[in-house]
Amino acid sequence: MFGYIRIYKPQLRICEYETYRAVYCTLCRYLGKQMGFPARMLLNYDYTFMTMLMIAISGEKPCFKQGRCVVNPLKKCGNCSTNANAFQYTAALTGIMFYYKLKDNIADSSAGRKMLWRTLQPYASHIRKKAAKLYPEEDAMVSEYINRQFAAESKALEGGEIIIDELCQPTADVLSAFAERLSEKTSERIILKHFGYFMGRWIYMIDALDDLSDDIKDGSFNPLALKFGLTAEDVANRTDLFEKARIFGNDSLNMSVAEAVKYYELLDLGEFKPIADNVMYLGVSEAQRSALFPPEKRHRNSDKNQIITGVEGK
Repeated sequence: MFGYIRIYKPQLRICEYETYRAVYCTLCRYLGKQMGFPARMLLNYDYTFMTMLMIAISGEKPCFKQGRCVVNPLKKCGNCSTNANAFQYTAALTGIMFYYKLKDNIADSSAGRKMLWRTLQPYASHIRKKAAKLYPEEDAMVSEYINRQFAAESKALEGGEIIIDELCQPTADVLSAFAERLSEKTSERIILKHFGYFMGRWIYMIDALDDLSDDIKDGSFNPLALKFGLTAEDVANRTDLFEKARIFGNDSLNMSVAEAVKYYELLDLGEFKPIADNVMYLGVSEAQRSALFPPEKRHRNSDKNQIITGVEGK
């Protein structure tokens, strides 16, 4: 995953931020423990949110204690001494997804970037094998997802109508399957399945929107660029067609997150709900704004920044 499902720190209470940070730091420890020190660099917010959901849904009371950061021993950080299954699961998924995402990057990128990504392949293969030993079914699921993604993108490149839903489908399906496995209760699994589907769709689209300009310049695959036939000239001149593609992407994101929130609200997240609310109602909206209008450009687009993004409030 890509790190878009994150908190909006200015609106979190200190105690809530410390709890979230402790989950983040503990996941970092598990990545290092399961797959070696360099794997800590794969840590991102998406897996932190997934870990937090898994802990909340399990009903097991987390126990946090103060510790020292392995990367920076002078820095204090929280450590969760319980809920080992949640951290082990998401750490393994991190390793598996990194390997297959790397394959996807190699397939989609320009010649220069392909060389860069290929230098990481031996290490990615190494950690994927470790993770796959723990969760072979998840490894098989992601492998199938990547194959389906390749097929959908190849079909799109062959010409004809570009159907965004078809391109989103593999990512939506694999996130749906992952989310469903966060609970053992049938009723919760159904809710999580739908929630994961729409968040997976959202992740695929926000990555496309966020990388739109760079992908066009580099000649990398981008569903929005392909659908609207965008060129480097459209990016340079910020043409009406380029703006139309961005608005289309934002509308698609709004639809996905609105559907995801319907299912999210059915989950009982206990003490983690204020943090999860912050992510779903503020963090997601801020991620969309950043994808549409990078912070350094927002003051230049004050009129266009009125576009509603995400689902704010309840």
